[in-house]
Amino acid sequence: MNNYFVITHKQIPWELPFSHNIIGVEGYTPNPGKGVAASATISKALDCETAFGALRALPSINEILQSSTQSDTVFIGSYRLFLGKEMNENWLSPIMQDNMIITPEDLKNNWQNLIATELPAGVDVIIPAPRLLPDTILGQYSRVHHLDDLVLAVGCAIRAGLIEPLSVPSMLNSNTFIPYGHFASNKETRINFNERLWWCVQEFYKQHYIPRIGYQKRVIDFVFERINSMSVAQMVVNKGLKCVSARNIFISEDGEYHQT
Repeated sequence: MNNYFVITHKQIPWELPFSHNIIGVEGYTPNPGKGVAASATISKALDCETAFGALRALPSINEILQSSTQSDTVFIGSYRLFLGKEMNENWLSPIMQDNMIITPEDLKNNWQNLIATELPAGVDVIIPAPRLLPDTILGQYSRVHHLDDLVLAVGCAIRAGLIEPLSVPSMLNSNTFIPYGHFASNKETRINFNERLWWCVQEFYKQHYIPRIGYQKRVIDFVFERINSMSVAQMVVNKGLKCVSARNIFISEDGEYHQT
C-alpha cells in the first residue's frame, strides 16, 4: 500500500476517492482519523507563518513515514493539485507543460484514469512536468521576486547537501523549472530529501528571512520551489534514476486556475 499525503489549509471542498492522509497547515486540523495538523509536529508559530506555504508539512510527513510499516511509494499533493497518469519518459519534453484542469465531478467519476497513485513498473521517480522558461531560473526569479532570497537559499541548500556547489552556475542559468515540487518516489528517497529540505528551510528562516507583504508574503515557499526544482533535477541525474514527468492536474469548480 502506498502513502499518499494531501496538504491543505482548509477543509477539502470535494471528496478525494482514494486512500490518503491529510496534513493540515496554517492552523487547520483535519477531522479525527483523516490526518494530522502540522502544528502537532512543529510549533504553532511556524505552522501559522504564511511564508512557509506547503513546506510546513514536511516534518509531519516524515514523522508518519518513519513510523509507518508501509514501505512502497510516497505521493504528495495538495487539496487541488495532483500528478496525472499522463506521463512522458522524456521528462524535459515541452509537450507536458500545459496543466489539465478537471471538475469535482471528473474527480469523482474518472479519477482512476486521471490521477497517478502508483509508480509505473521500472520507474523510480515521477516529477511534475517541467516548465521551459523563456528566461533562466535566475533571471525569472529576479524579475518576479527578490534575488537576494534565492542566492541566500542556494547557500543553505549547498550546506545541507541538496545542491552541489559546482552545479549551481549551470542550474541557475538553465531554463528548466520543475514546479510545485511534489515528486513521487520510494519511501527512503522521500524521507532523505524531506530532511535536507526542511533543514534548509529552517536555516533560511532563522538567518535570512525578511517578511514580505501582499503576493510576496510567501517568500520561503517561492524561493524553495526553485531550490526544490534544482535539487530534484540533480538527484535524478546524479543517482541515475529512471524518471518520468506527469501532467499536473488541478481541480476547479469553475474550470479556471486560481492561485490560492
